[in-house]
Amino acid sequence: MIDLATLHDEVAAEVLRQAPRLAALARDLHLAPELGCGEFHAVTLLSGTLEEEGFHVETGIAGLPTAFRAERRSGDGPSVAFLAEYDALPGLGHACGHNLIGAAACGAAIGLARVLGAVPGRVLVFGAPAEETIGGKVVLATRGAFDGIDVALLAHPGSEDRAVVTSLASWSVEVTFHGRSSHAVAAPEQGINALDAMIQLFIARDALLKGLRPEVRMPGVILEGGVRANVVPDRARARFSLRAADSQYLAETVMARFRGVVDGVARATGTTARIQEIDNLYDEMVSNPVLAAAWEREARRSGLDPRPGPGGTIGSLDMGTLSHLVPSLHPTFRITERPTPTHTPEFTRAAASPGAIEAAERAAIALARTGLAILSEPQLLDRARDAHARAAGSWRRIDAPVITEQGGP
Repeated sequence: MIDLATLHDEVAAEVLRQAPRLAALARDLHLAPELGCGEFHAVTLLSGTLEEEGFHVETGIAGLPTAFRAERRSGDGPSVAFLAEYDALPGLGHACGHNLIGAAACGAAIGLARVLGAVPGRVLVFGAPAEETIGGKVVLATRGAFDGIDVALLAHPGSEDRAVVTSLASWSVEVTFHGRSSHAVAAPEQGINALDAMIQLFIARDALLKGLRPEVRMPGVILEGGVRANVVPDRARARFSLRAADSQYLAETVMARFRGVVDGVARATGTTARIQEIDNLYDEMVSNPVLAAAWEREARRSGLDPRPGPGGTIGSLDMGTLSHLVPSLHPTFRITERPTPTHTPEFTRAAASPGAIEAAERAAIALARTGLAILSEPQLLDRARDAHARAAGSWRRIDAPVITEQGGP
């Protein structure tokens, strides 16, 4: 008979033994932030740590130079995958706390691997780059990197401990209007003002939103709009992030209508327009309720205090696509004393604090113990699969181009 209580203690003890190393990892990543698709230092640190612990490591998987796969196994049993993120934001560094995610994933995997042999199974870590830009997990999923895994787990820092999160589907595009330059004072009638077209697009976007579902978002930013006030701009460029509750509505309704608005503005202004996808289509997150219940139990035992039910939307996650393929969970753990939005300088500072690193260690223990429950309780995995089939059974992947580098195909 397996003494599960002893195994849970051994898993936690192993994570705690690794705590100084994991803290150093989190701090090192925070001090050397790297943007999506360029996280070579992070991959070296994380994959090297796992390799030293006996994991077999492959880098550059699925054609992404900064993606990796690490595995340890013992016998035939379920496959538990922990997801590591490690990209930063331009100008903000680790304002989403991905330095903590990477460290927690490594800690959880090392802790769970400690009891392989007592329980059969596979423990994997997938290094998933560019969550903030192209969505590395979408590329990995599309190219089959996750085939054969049974569950996927990732713990994300935030302002509260919570097992279930909600997210919007997301797709980003770049819009470019081309006009004709002229002297803006002496001969404005001979020019075609691309910036005026772009401004009209922003106005038309606001009108479009009124006819769509209330959760739809279309934030945008103008990147290029001319060089001098007395020269009619012949080119204007902007980026928009389109969001909706589910990827089907996003692709088939929101994106389609947005494209129609762009074409209408181009016709009305005499410009030509180009729309290009600049990231992969992120599906909405489907949190597995069986895994959520297991996480809540183990999180409380590990020193966290998860709040019940789903919180507000945390934006968009490339984990969403994976959650439609296998039972998945994306809990959050609290690293701030008061509600603090991610993608802010305040959250960047919080992600390096001693309290945040301690919280990441507790999250790693909870992740590892949840993984142990999956390996040691066959009925838990069966129930998770049944719940997944009910939640994601009707999902169909939207046909979309696969983006593998920042800036588009």
